[in-house]
Amino acid sequence: MREVPGNDRFLDDVLSILKEQIKESLPSIRDAVLKSGKEFVLKSRKDLDRWNAMLVAGAISAEEYGWLVEARLTVAELNALKAAGLALVRIEELRLSLVRAITGAALSAVGL
Repeated sequence: MREVPGNDRFLDDVLSILKEQIKESLPSIRDAVLKSGKEFVLKSRKDLDRWNAMLVAGAISAEEYGWLVEARLTVAELNALKAAGLALVRIEELRLSLVRAITGAALSAVGL
C-alpha cells in the first residue's frame, strides 16, 4: 500500500528537485527561488497533504494533482522573484518548475 509522504521529507524532495531544475538557468537568484518554493509548500501544507492523500488513494490522477498545485500557485506568491527583478516570462517558467517539482516529489513519494 502506498503511503502519504511525510511533511519534512516531502519539503526536502521538492526543494531538491527545484534546485536541480534551476541550477544552470538562474544561479544568481537561486536563493530567492528556493525561498519562494519553500514558502509556498509551507503555506499550502494543508492543501498539499490533502491532495497527497487523495493521490495515494487513487481519488485523483497525477494530471489532476498537477492542475491543483498549479491552480494554487499564483504569481503573487512568487514576490521574491519579482523583487529580484525577474521578468514575468522567467517568473512563469519558474512557477512551472515549482509545479513540476511539487508534483514530481508527490509522485515519487507515492511510487507513481
